[in-house]
Amino acid sequence: MMKPSQTISRAELYRLVWAEPLTRLAERFGVSDVGLRKICQRHDIPLPPQGYRQRAQAGRAQPPAPLPRAGEQEMIDLPALAVASEFATDLMDRVYGPLIEAESRPDRRIEAPPHVDPKHPIAKRILKALKAAVPDMYGAVVYDGPEPFRVRVPPSSISRAARLIDALAQACDARGLEIRTRDGPKGQSGIMIAGEAECLALEEASQRKVHWSTDAEKARTRRLGYSTAPMYDFVPSGVMTVQISTATYRDGVRSLWKDGKTRRVEDCLNEVMAGLYRSSHSAAIKQRKSELRQQRADEENARRELLREERLAALEQLEELEAQTDAWSRARRLRAFIAAYDVANRGADGHLAQDASAWIDQALRHADRIDPLTPTPVSALDYAEADLRPISVWQIPDD
Repeated sequence: MMKPSQTISRAELYRLVWAEPLTRLAERFGVSDVGLRKICQRHDIPLPPQGYRQRAQAGRAQPPAPLPRAGEQEMIDLPALAVASEFATDLMDRVYGPLIEAESRPDRRIEAPPHVDPKHPIAKRILKALKAAVPDMYGAVVYDGPEPFRVRVPPSSISRAARLIDALAQACDARGLEIRTRDGPKGQSGIMIAGEAECLALEEASQRKVHWSTDAEKARTRRLGYSTAPMYDFVPSGVMTVQISTATYRDGVRSLWKDGKTRRVEDCLNEVMAGLYRSSHSAAIKQRKSELRQQRADEENARRELLREERLAALEQLEELEAQTDAWSRARRLRAFIAAYDVANRGADGHLAQDASAWIDQALRHADRIDPLTPTPVSALDYAEADLRPISVWQIPDD
């Protein structure tokens, strides 16, 4: 994989994009195929048209489009995306790359022939459900059941949608991909690719046109005094779209194909399959990044917990130190007062009265008890209050 600071000449990039598939080249450079396509467009590098590889494999290769400003020695930076990690590259090389590349082979082409009844059980179930559905206010019927294919089309396109689903479902079976049907309200459905569930949505949007009132509606308006006719009519647009609904917000993954002026979605089904693989690859990278973030968060939280415990221990030590310092200071003040009391209570001959001597002894024991640096025997002040309360006769056990 190329480094973020590495550059490539415009002429060399032009040669490479015509020599090998854009997706494979993008993986080699460590960028998404969408990102590489934008880089080429920004630097005026022509790209191979759709079907260029297939025609070349069939022996009908066409010459590359000429490179504008071919003599200019322009250097291009190819920044690596954050997702282009060793994990992503290794996963693409081992699992997804061969699957994506196989979709460009002529023998793997997915066909959805017209006027052919669906054969796959999933397509048959969806077809039956769509035929039984009631059109909504926009004139479309909807299937949003347990199968991993969501459909919203006008009644006139039900058969076409079913044929597309039939072709995709049979292609999944041929590739050994499990199509998991949701078995409950919270069950998971999807086309299972390396543990990731991918779902597809087929839709043909309706076009809105101003409604022109019929003679009957005009007569009804005159009779009632107000109009009950709709403001708009909704008619089929004739543009079918196939979307990987689980890939909508995944970076660098194409998720939508639709009818164009020269190509219909029936011609893009292999690209849809390749898109499913890329979406699964992107989901695996996202999951890996999530696991790494969680791991880093756990490590950081463990480090912070140790710091918190260390801080609490230091605070407890400081509080104990301050308490002992206060006690030591109090003991020193008491001893100073006791010494002054001794001096004040001695007679002219230096004799100390017995009661004063007893008081001084008791006071010194109190000072020693307070002083944390002087070990002393238990004092009467150390007795617990609970051991001094009167007890009831009923608390005395029998002999």
